[in-house]
Amino acid sequence: MTKLTHLTLNTGHLTRTSREDVDQAVVDALLPIVDADGGPIPGIPGWYLDFMRPLNPDRSAPVNGAAFFQIADQPGRSPLPAVLAVACWKENMAPAAWKQIIQGYTALEPALRSAGIWRAPPPAHPRHTPWLVVALTPFIALADAENAKAFGDLERAVAWALAL
Repeated sequence: MTKLTHLTLNTGHLTRTSREDVDQAVVDALLPIVDADGGPIPGIPGWYLDFMRPLNPDRSAPVNGAAFFQIADQPGRSPLPAVLAVACWKENMAPAAWKQIIQGYTALEPALRSAGIWRAPPPAHPRHTPWLVVALTPFIALADAENAKAFGDLERAVAWALAL
């Protein structure tokens, strides 16, 4: 059985969950948002997903195997996301996906230190795909406790929706 490794950079918290841990109805609700590269999050009013995917060399089509996404309180690519994440489901995409999330996370180091949510990242990406690596930003404070907790489940559901 395939398991998703979910690492939160700010805390070092690591979980491994199976596809069966995510309700199919949740994945089905996320698929149109994944296909559209973003949209409002079902069940979490006022919060949005936005996706970016690596492109092939001539930049004409996305490459399957990894995707960056953010959770923000505004649609589109937000300069103030609450969560940055990279999901990777193909081994050949792992180094570039890891580099992307680490660059985004370390760029926020001063602000994360000020907010008390900085932790040095590990030296390497999770060993096996699929994996999901998440960084909370200082703007996580914009989410109430219930929504912030729901984001963890949402992140895993998005990763599984992407990997289908």
